[in-house]
Amino acid sequence: MVSSFGWLDVDAVQRQKMLEVVDLFRESGTVDDLGVGTIRDAFSDLLFPGTSVLHTRLRYVLFVPWLMQRAQAKGSPGEMSAEFRRLEFRLITSLLEGGERQGVIGNTARSGLNQLPSAMYWSALGAWGVRDVASVDAYFRRTHDLRALDRRSVRADDPESQGNTSGSGIDPHLPPAPRNLLTSAVLTLEPEEEQYLSDRIAASARGSMLGWLVHHQPTNDPDRVWDIDNLADAPENLRNVVDHAKRYSLAINGGALLYNLLLAEKSEQVERADEYREALDGWRESVAAARTFTGWNRADFWGTVRSGNPNLRPMTATFVDRWLDLVAADDDVASSSEARSLVATREKNIKGGRARLLNQAALDRWNGASGVGRNDFRWLVARSHLRDLYTAREGMKAA
Repeated sequence: MVSSFGWLDVDAVQRQKMLEVVDLFRESGTVDDLGVGTIRDAFSDLLFPGTSVLHTRLRYVLFVPWLMQRAQAKGSPGEMSAEFRRLEFRLITSLLEGGERQGVIGNTARSGLNQLPSAMYWSALGAWGVRDVASVDAYFRRTHDLRALDRRSVRADDPESQGNTSGSGIDPHLPPAPRNLLTSAVLTLEPEEEQYLSDRIAASARGSMLGWLVHHQPTNDPDRVWDIDNLADAPENLRNVVDHAKRYSLAINGGALLYNLLLAEKSEQVERADEYREALDGWRESVAAARTFTGWNRADFWGTVRSGNPNLRPMTATFVDRWLDLVAADDDVASSSEARSLVATREKNIKGGRARLLNQAALDRWNGASGVGRNDFRWLVARSHLRDLYTAREGMKAA
């Protein structure tokens, strides 16, 4: 039986979360076979609020409301929605005509695109204060109602009061759309756009690494946020969150490696099993070299996690705590019966009969590497957005 995802008519943020889950299942390095993704997401939201694994380039945060504003010229909410969808597809062609390739959503799928920018970036628009309306359709209904109300009202004598977008659902301070938006658009931010987004993100994400990094550019460009060269300059509370994330990322990675070792053994793939044993040896050395558990306040760690996700399931916390205890004791998890049982039981508890270690058909679909990548907590996405801000800022200085 082929597995599939489905959902009822939910709000746009919930839909984005489902799209993220679907997208993650395409990435062998990030699949959440042990059910600890809620902890990953808690740290991701604390460090880089508004970001999503579905994001490509930052200017889409402006493209979406610009297209919404253009579509509102139609007469009815239904016509506005239809026009908006058409404009989202037209934007693909415009970006390609502008010379863009990498980072263009739909550059391959074109009219067959299922995940449109409005769905991917909707949460960011809300988190960063660009919109205050629940959905695109709600925006068009509100626009239609305001227009009808305006027609029934006595028009003000002051021309500046007319056309005021206050209350429409989109930030009235949004920069104007470029003339080439639908002909030859580019992904590079203009100076005014950079200033707007920098201000919005810094204000809305205040207290996060994303908000702090907007105006504190590191001089290096690492693949992990804990390796930025100006981390020591960040506020202490942010350094603490990053420290917990770093320790957890390394410690939990062994669980994924052990899980894959069990799958290799179960499927009698001798060479692959040897590779995972070797990987676990290297991971164990890394844990020791990084002094992962030295001075780690686990109570503060869990307090931080729950500040990002107050609804963390007790079973998830119990599993992770027991795993961390085994790792802290320097247990050779590759040969530990307790560690093996812990991981196998965890998969059974979250997947039931679909667990690969119990279901031969599910095991046969294993591609040899499931969830083996270390968590970066959406740093690579945040880094891309920050690069767009930094590049635009540097270009303005050079001019």
